[in-house]
Amino acid sequence: MFLRHNFLGISWAIFILILCGLPGEQFQKSYITNADKVIHTFLFAVLFFLLSVGFIKQRTFPYLRIKTLSKVLIISMLYGLVTEVLQGAVFIGRSIDLFDAIFNGFGCLVGYGLFLAIYGRESYV
Repeated sequence: MFLRHNFLGISWAIFILILCGLPGEQFQKSYITNADKVIHTFLFAVLFFLLSVGFIKQRTFPYLRIKTLSKVLIISMLYGLVTEVLQGAVFIGRSIDLFDAIFNGFGCLVGYGLFLAIYGRESYV
């Protein structure tokens, strides 16, 4: 049950990890200033949203359904930090960028707001 409801969120997290692991020269230079910051925001907003929905729908671990949004916010923000650290420590041709980490966190907050706009507060907070 857990994996069935969280398949999209976990898949999206793997997708983010793959994108962050690709060497920087794999990406074309953008003519739009700070386009990568918009991309980081989008990626982590979607991650937050998918994990929140998955955690609420699953019934395997009831404790994940209590204060779900707070738990998912912590998990997704930590994941954003981990991906940045991995870029500097493990992935070839990548480096840590403080602003990327900030926009990862900002994306999580955008996802939080999006979730509340669609589903409302109720008992998820």
